Amino acid sequence: MRADMESDILDIHGIQRREGSVGLVIFERDDILLRHRPQFGDQTLGDIDTKFVAMLQDMRDLNVRFGFISYHTDSPFDRGARIDNATLTRLLDDLLKVSGAVPDFWMEAIHSPSQGQTRDWPATSDLDVILKLTEWYEVDPTMTVVVRKGNFSRFSKKTPAFTEILYPGSSAAGSSDIDTQATMVWLKTTIKHALKLP
Repeated sequence: MRADMESDILDIHGIQRREGSVGLVIFERDDILLRHRPQFGDQTLGDIDTKFVAMLQDMRDLNVRFGFISYHTDSPFDRGARIDNATLTRLLDDLLKVSGAVPDFWMEAIHSPSQGQTRDWPATSDLDVILKLTEWYEVDPTMTVVVRKGNFSRFSKKTPAFTEILYPGSSAAGSSDIDTQATMVWLKTTIKHALKLP
């Protein structure tokens, strides 16, 4: 049974595995793990925030369960895309495995599915994805943290009692390594506090 639970589940929805055991941290992939790129720019390994990856290594050492949500604003089957989402996910997953920061999951949410496109899950709401992940991992919503980039909360006070952390990221190209390191220390401390870790 345990071997089955720890094996990777890879399908059109993403990757699911069981690595950690403490709480659940859900990161938005874009603009947090991957730096923002122009709309038609190719993603490269240089777009991955290495200080953030180091923070993920610390999360893995603390046995915190974490993973990533990515968003499609158009059809995920757009033939004009330079690299499809599934391929990018596998590349990122392999890189984080090598870095000792393997995530428990990669999931996608679709805000604007194309006309005629049907999908059983994930639904069009990232809240649906969050709730599904808490069910899969049998985590109490109060032990669930959502880290997203933005200035305002996306969720109403009527949503389940998970913690939402607004990731400040780095300001433009002039942001220093010291600022980035301070952000990572703040983020890790805030996550640990939300999960009641020492």
